[in-house]
Amino acid sequence: MNIVRPLLNEIFYLSSRSPILAFKKVETLLDQYEISDKHNKIDILKYIAKQSHPPEENFISQIQKMISSNFVDSCERIHLYTEPKYTELFHLIGRQPDGVRSLVHMRADILEFLPEIDSPDYVKRMSTNLRDLLATWFTTGLLEVERVTWQSPCEIVQRISEYEAVHPIRNWTDLKRRLGHYRRCFAYIHHMMPNDPLVILHVALVDNISDSIQTLLNRVSPVSNTSEDILHEDPSLINSAIFYSISSTQPGLRGIELGNALIKRCVRQLQVEHPELEKFSSLSPIPDFRKWLMEELNSSSTSILSSEIRSWFRSLFSTSTWHLDEQILNDIRPILMHLCAYYLTQVKHSKTGYARDPVTNFHLRNGAVIWRLNWLADRSERGWKQSLSMMVNYRYYSFDRIDRNSIDYIDKQTIQIDEQVSKLL
Repeated sequence: MNIVRPLLNEIFYLSSRSPILAFKKVETLLDQYEISDKHNKIDILKYIAKQSHPPEENFISQIQKMISSNFVDSCERIHLYTEPKYTELFHLIGRQPDGVRSLVHMRADILEFLPEIDSPDYVKRMSTNLRDLLATWFTTGLLEVERVTWQSPCEIVQRISEYEAVHPIRNWTDLKRRLGHYRRCFAYIHHMMPNDPLVILHVALVDNISDSIQTLLNRVSPVSNTSEDILHEDPSLINSAIFYSISSTQPGLRGIELGNALIKRCVRQLQVEHPELEKFSSLSPIPDFRKWLMEELNSSSTSILSSEIRSWFRSLFSTSTWHLDEQILNDIRPILMHLCAYYLTQVKHSKTGYARDPVTNFHLRNGAVIWRLNWLADRSERGWKQSLSMMVNYRYYSFDRIDRNSIDYIDKQTIQIDEQVSKLL
């Protein structure tokens, strides 16, 4: 930090006087930041946020001096006075050869370190400022949709394996299957980060809307479970595209919506490639259902569960093997299906009114319909821990309906559900 502080002061001094010299100093700053440990990175970020902020002394009187009879002129003066100096710093960093990536990683650091920063208001504002800047550079019009296959460059194939956050890739055979026939892997790519995908979408082309993730992941083709390579895709065996995994890979881009645009662009691309495709749906996890249910079980008062049901659940969940008993699963199925449907459609954030479940909120904002709840759809350890094995299909219909659903949800918090789900309620 002893080296960085005078370096930052030089950059701020030179940014408006000699951008070329400031540019060279920025390169040194990035090198120093890169080799710094966590403690020093926090100090650097705090210093940038605090020192770059408009002076607080006599703030109101200074603003009053800038107000004139010319409204536009007054607005411009106030804007220049209140804009933090780090805005120019971020622009200088962005012009570095690998500067955009550096800014994405820097914002990821800010978001990670925020809970440990005392008096974080200045740093929060800096994070928002940087997010808004990155949003202009990562607008969907500047991103390319790339299909990743087994023949793609090794570096990007490796990243696809590393970044898979929903259903971890077990081995190279599994990875090859997910990039092969009757599968699609699409990635959003920025030209400044060509081998580092921003959002990754995995799609399966199947003969009907899937209700089990294990069946889907292990499937080689819509009609065969053999390990033989399929040389050609038979269009007559494909009528559904299942989005079974979508991962945002860059924490520094949090708050910049990219996944919804990727899904819509991929739908259009798949329709061109396979005109016979009739159905577009996700097969999605319900990551917080079990957590919510446990909160209800431990609540002193709840209008959802009777005391008898709560006692039964507590006794059941105290064992580690209850889910291996088929009779227990049959007994508990209607209750859990009802509760999960209630959770997806009725449990909302108290402040926003949107669905509490993050995956539900994502798909509803995109304009999807909660179409079907699937029992024993994910029997992995993770599936039991998150949602007691259940998964849900979010159905995407025509683009007109998608847009209408999206607007109704964002504006009115209206959740569209299929009859299959309403019956469970």
